[in-house]
Amino acid sequence: MRSRLCLTHHPQLSQLDALVRHFSPPIPDYRLVTQFSRLLLHHIPSIPTEEAEKQKSIDLKQNNQGKNRINLQKSGEISDETPEIPLLQALTHEIRTPLTTIRTMTRLLLRNKELTPQMLKLLEVIDQECSEQIDRMELIFRATELNHQHQDLKTRHLVSTSLQEVLQQSIPRWKKQAKRRNVILDVVVPQKLPQVVSDPGMLDQVLTGLIEKFTRSFADGGQISLQATTAGHQLKLQFSTESQCPHNALKSLGKLLMFHPDTGSLSLNLDVTKHLFHELGGKLTVRQRSQHGEVFTIFLPLRHRESEIKSQKSEVRSQK
Repeated sequence: MRSRLCLTHHPQLSQLDALVRHFSPPIPDYRLVTQFSRLLLHHIPSIPTEEAEKQKSIDLKQNNQGKNRINLQKSGEISDETPEIPLLQALTHEIRTPLTTIRTMTRLLLRNKELTPQMLKLLEVIDQECSEQIDRMELIFRATELNHQHQDLKTRHLVSTSLQEVLQQSIPRWKKQAKRRNVILDVVVPQKLPQVVSDPGMLDQVLTGLIEKFTRSFADGGQISLQATTAGHQLKLQFSTESQCPHNALKSLGKLLMFHPDTGSLSLNLDVTKHLFHELGGKLTVRQRSQHGEVFTIFLPLRHRESEIKSQKSEVRSQK
């Protein structure tokens, strides 16, 4: 309207400008936007689970059609693969590619010696955030790959792994990650830890993913306690979480992912996470400590246990 009045040099243009200034809309409080987003996420319609979809497909089909489908599956003419896994693999690749480019350019800028301390700090934050997201996408990609191919994969080659080195390299990074989200990470680890049998690269990746899951699930801050002890022929790594507000139920996104309504974060569901630790030669147990906390306990086989098993096998062979 103002543009039209301005083109015609209307005498009431100044009066219109005065009215607009008098009734200009106030800038909304950012907390209203945040609250609206959380309420919107809480009211997302439930996504059907795998069991519900299977039951629905069974109800819609006649007995004869079901028998024909089973016969076709046996002959290899129909695949049971859902589009979820290829879609997740494609999405993780598409997300990692631009983030890798941004991280590379950021690290090139960090080499500039003329940058101010404030600019250096901002670039370091960008680099850290990109690295964390790339690692998350890489973990989701590997989880989908293992979930899709676990029946065809051979046993993963596990080697002697220094958990001490893994923790020494990862704990400073985890503390920075937690601090950025107002989470306290308390670590109680002995100075010397026995070696375990696992995959060191993937173990670090999965543990980092677990820390990421904890820190992103706390809407208003919290605390994570990490303890490492030996338990018989296993090493026990225990994560205890305590949040400032009660845990809300997560929403399932298909077979692999969970969605946290309060924070908008995605994480691997519990079954997939347990399967990852199983691939690493370990075992994960989870129990609800209270309405505000959980306890994740990871058991990893000790190195000498592997030697005992090998010696027992060699003795049996020699007796034969």
